[in-house]
Amino acid sequence: MKINPVYKKELKISVRTVKMAFIIFFYNLLLAIIGLFAFYLSFEESAMYGGIDYSNMLSIYTTIAVLEICLVLFIVPGFTSSSITGERERQTLEILLTTKLKPIEIVLGKLGSSISSLLLLVFSSLPILAISFAVGGIRFIDLLQLMLLAIVIAVFIGSIGIFFSTIARKTTSATVFTYGTVIALILGTAAIVFAAYLLISFKMGKQYASVGVYNPPDVGNLILILLVNPIVTMIAMITDQFGNYSEFSKILSEYGKGNSTIIENWFAVSVILQLVLSAVFILGAAKFLNPLRKRRRGNSKE
Repeated sequence: MKINPVYKKELKISVRTVKMAFIIFFYNLLLAIIGLFAFYLSFEESAMYGGIDYSNMLSIYTTIAVLEICLVLFIVPGFTSSSITGERERQTLEILLTTKLKPIEIVLGKLGSSISSLLLLVFSSLPILAISFAVGGIRFIDLLQLMLLAIVIAVFIGSIGIFFSTIARKTTSATVFTYGTVIALILGTAAIVFAAYLLISFKMGKQYASVGVYNPPDVGNLILILLVNPIVTMIAMITDQFGNYSEFSKILSEYGKGNSTIIENWFAVSVILQLVLSAVFILGAAKFLNPLRKRRRGNSKE
């Protein structure tokens, strides 16, 4: 099987170091300490009430799942935003572009190598997640779903980092733009929906005062921008796994009327949309990286 040369080279450089072994060890050590401590607190709390409630094991899974998704959100941008700009700053990008590799292959190789090391950390934590699985807190399919979500978010955020790494001239600029976009996706989308909610609530408050009829504020289609919010996607997944997805969808339906079909399939739609956007960013990065693009632009000016 043919392996992308860029991916193969970058992956060898990143994983064949003692540093990576220590990162994996201390990362899993930290998760193990947090998981065992949550495990102890769950049984201690249950024992206080005269019995063991195994549903408390879900708190261990939730804690570790949130930590892993946060790890993906805040480490992947640092890995990917320097992938192309680093080559440019070392003055090796031009040499790379003279090879037989297509721009899309270079972009995919850089993206794959950037997120592979992080995904290695995520998959290495499966034994710790199995603590809650062993005592009946979650199902095996739930673990697979968490791994899938981690991969999707890593690809989504990584593609954003690769895109800005391609169009920026310096690593610092690419890193700032990437983290700014991630913050906008997480906090910005939530702030927009919340601001709309407050504005509509204010207007409806006046209407309620005059006619005495109150309905929950409806932000309409605006709530759909939360589909690109990885944190909301994670919440949808966890509530679905715990059997509380109806409550989650009920909340969204209450404030986003007219979108019941999308809300009922929120996790699947969100994952598909983020993968589509990832493809757009990857193709955009390949287009900006293509050296023939600059040549065509120069010829058109002449």
